[in-house]
Amino acid sequence: MKKKLIAFFSVLTLLLAGCGSGGDTITIGAITSTEAKLMAHVYKQLIEDQTDLKVEVKEDLATSPVIIESMKAGDLDGSLQYTGTSLSSFFTIENPQDSEATLQQAKDAFAGDEFKFHWFDSHGFSNTYVFTVTRELAEEHNLEKVSDLKDIAGDLRAGFDTAWLERSEDGYPAFKETYGIEFGDTKPMEISLVYDAVKNGEMDIVLAYSTDARIPEYDLVMLEDDLNFFPPYDASPVFLQETIDEHPEIADAIEPLLGLIDEEMMGILNGEVDIHGKSLEEAAEDFLVEQGLLE
Repeated sequence: MKKKLIAFFSVLTLLLAGCGSGGDTITIGAITSTEAKLMAHVYKQLIEDQTDLKVEVKEDLATSPVIIESMKAGDLDGSLQYTGTSLSSFFTIENPQDSEATLQQAKDAFAGDEFKFHWFDSHGFSNTYVFTVTRELAEEHNLEKVSDLKDIAGDLRAGFDTAWLERSEDGYPAFKETYGIEFGDTKPMEISLVYDAVKNGEMDIVLAYSTDARIPEYDLVMLEDDLNFFPPYDASPVFLQETIDEHPEIADAIEPLLGLIDEEMMGILNGEVDIHGKSLEEAAEDFLVEQGLLE
């Protein structure tokens, strides 16, 4: 009986091991934003074209910290990450006004024994948080910068990324302290929903992503962060160092994407999905073909 139990658990262990991302398949995670999901599919298509690996994309994961913890646990191999978001979730940003220093800190901090990540150079764009209102509201109250909100903030309905409301370094608690501003009503929202919410009058102000094509499409106004509250949010591919060591061809495949995409290009790519209705897969493929990275 004992030998049968040992054999059973041995088979069960092998079956469970086969459910992970090992072997010839790697797994890339993405939060709910179009941008993160789109870049995950860009990675997938480029890696599958340039290597013998298969790539699974897990979309709509709750937050970047959730993805980082999943990578740390070995459940994911890679993802798109932003320097300020990732650092502020696990560390204190040492030089929040310097993009290059923040990128280097992210590389060093996440390369350590706790995470053992390979943080690549930036794609070439930064996607920062930006407070956004309708043009009508901006003109009515002469809103150009965040400080202009002080006299009316208590009367505003505000929709914010769920994670931002809770983050200590660059989130709502620190924002209130820096600007001395507190909104009358705050609602946690998925970032993909904030644009229609402010456009349709369900919210008065939202915290948006600066590279989202719906901001110009909806004629929304971005308020200047005049106190430089937000740190740099430069975007980079991030993979487990173990995965890169085992499959260095992944780094070779991703290398052409580094420094290739600026804010304008990323906004156009996001718009291909959010405005023009392309699928994530189609938008990723069209981009790679246009850049000469895929036939």
